[in-house]
Amino acid sequence: MSDQPFNIRQLDGLDYDDAEPILEDYQETLIELFVNSPEGEEYCKTYPDVGFWISQFIYYGFGYEGFTLPRMKVEDVATVVEELFPRKVSLLSPEEGENAIPELLAFWQFLKREFKLRNATSIIKYLRDIEPEFKEIMEDSSKFGFAKSFVTLGHQAGFDMSTGEGLTQFQEIYNASIAPIIAAKNSDTSGFSSKPISGSAVNDSKASKEKQKKAKNTAAESRKRNRTKKK
Repeated sequence: MSDQPFNIRQLDGLDYDDAEPILEDYQETLIELFVNSPEGEEYCKTYPDVGFWISQFIYYGFGYEGFTLPRMKVEDVATVVEELFPRKVSLLSPEEGENAIPELLAFWQFLKREFKLRNATSIIKYLRDIEPEFKEIMEDSSKFGFAKSFVTLGHQAGFDMSTGEGLTQFQEIYNASIAPIIAAKNSDTSGFSSKPISGSAVNDSKASKEKQKKAKNTAAESRKRNRTKKK
């Protein structure tokens, strides 16, 4: 990591195409700074897996809504936590979401101290208030996007939806049997399509899983570097 101070405002004013070449480095550097901060070190005592939710928060906030950390307001954070997360982030068990709000809380406490972000105090209060509701929000199927609905249904059916093979196998079964049943019941409002799904829909699911896998790898790499420094 460079000895130069980190510019947290480097995404401000950029559209996604211009920001994409630097977005991954932006996420990785911020996660590493957090991991090595007092807030991050304290957080890691309880939750050793760190960085996934920070990465998702930055990616979905900026990639889908154009939100940048220095300019975020409470309502922007609420959009990510209450709309984008339940629509886009697939959890294969409720336990996978247990550290989401604690991680974001610690992260925003770090941002408040390190970068003096003006809305950090009100965002921290919002995160504390929403924490008891977060599990229910993430499990509300009415909020699911199609890709998440597809992954969730496949997982419930016993397929390994983290692999391309599992996704393709479930796609074939879905098109042959599940889609016609949904069509017969007129259940389009459930978040599932009543039409056979195409390869593009499966690719959307793969892309979503790849983004989550990449975020976990980033977090793991940050932890590894952190442990090496402390030896």
